[in-house]
Amino acid sequence: MTGKRVVYFDVLNIMACYGVVWLHCSGDAFTFRLDKYWLMSLAIQVAAHWAVPVFFMLTGANLMGYREKYSTSAYFKRRMTRLFLPFLFWSTFYFVWKCALGWLSYTGVRDLATAYLSNGMEGIFWFFYPLFAVYVCMPVLSVLVEERYKKQLYYMAGLGIIAYAFMPLLPGILGIQYSSELNPPIVGGYVTYVLLGWILKNEDFSLRVRKIIYGAGVFGAASMFFGTIWLSLRDGGALNDLLWGYMMYPTLFMACALFLFLKHCKWKALYNEKVQKALAQLSGASFGVYLIHIMIVNAFVLDGPLNGDSRWWMLFGALGVYLICICIVLVAKRIPGIKYLFP
Repeated sequence: MTGKRVVYFDVLNIMACYGVVWLHCSGDAFTFRLDKYWLMSLAIQVAAHWAVPVFFMLTGANLMGYREKYSTSAYFKRRMTRLFLPFLFWSTFYFVWKCALGWLSYTGVRDLATAYLSNGMEGIFWFFYPLFAVYVCMPVLSVLVEERYKKQLYYMAGLGIIAYAFMPLLPGILGIQYSSELNPPIVGGYVTYVLLGWILKNEDFSLRVRKIIYGAGVFGAASMFFGTIWLSLRDGGALNDLLWGYMMYPTLFMACALFLFLKHCKWKALYNEKVQKALAQLSGASFGVYLIHIMIVNAFVLDGPLNGDSRWWMLFGALGVYLICICIVLVAKRIPGIKYLFP
């Protein structure tokens, strides 16, 4: 920790941002076929699939204790300016852009309202909708940080893991059906990751427990890779992405293992003041990178000369996209007025 910043939070933020870009540069895995290109794309999906859950975990780690820093009204004001207003601007930007290209059509106010409320502007913006849902729940979730509610906090996290990480295996693998009404509503959406973020940040696990969690992360990665192949072959060669669910145990195990590993990293480079400053800058640009990276991907692949299914693009395309976006965002954040669109 340096000042008010937690260094491993910055590292996780940067890695998760890059992971999201990498996922969007390796879409070949969505069409099942057992060739080297598909297997490479699948490996990339596995290697970066923890990225989205880690963002929710960081949300919990950063915001569940907000009452110690500011009031609930200040909390909502900060969320409005730092996320909701940029989301509205960029959603509108993408909508206008896609209408101009003929990708979307606008026929009236009702269509516009539907697009805003149902992620009809830009597909990758789906992430914001469950995030907004988490934000409005935070004044209640934040109460659980009190020591007297520790058992309830762990109980809720445990419910979420059972209901969303393991129960879907019953119909998906064993053919045992169950009613979705059994899913506990208090841990719906991505609330489980929010709770786990707070727990992993504040709990001092023994080395033995940490090794078990690291092992679970490796097991989760292997399960997602080999399980996808097995399930897809079982289903006659159609992609079965049951184990790709962000709440399913493979991704949950990987996200928890990485979060805990970086928390306990003692790399000397992380204690260098210049390195920490650079990490803070890159971390602060992550939201902006998320907002614009899909335009750069499209410019290279959909409207450009690059083959999105090539192994070179899958391996190194994300690096180029990320660096371009970082440069754009860091410059934009220095421009008065424009900087508010890249919080």
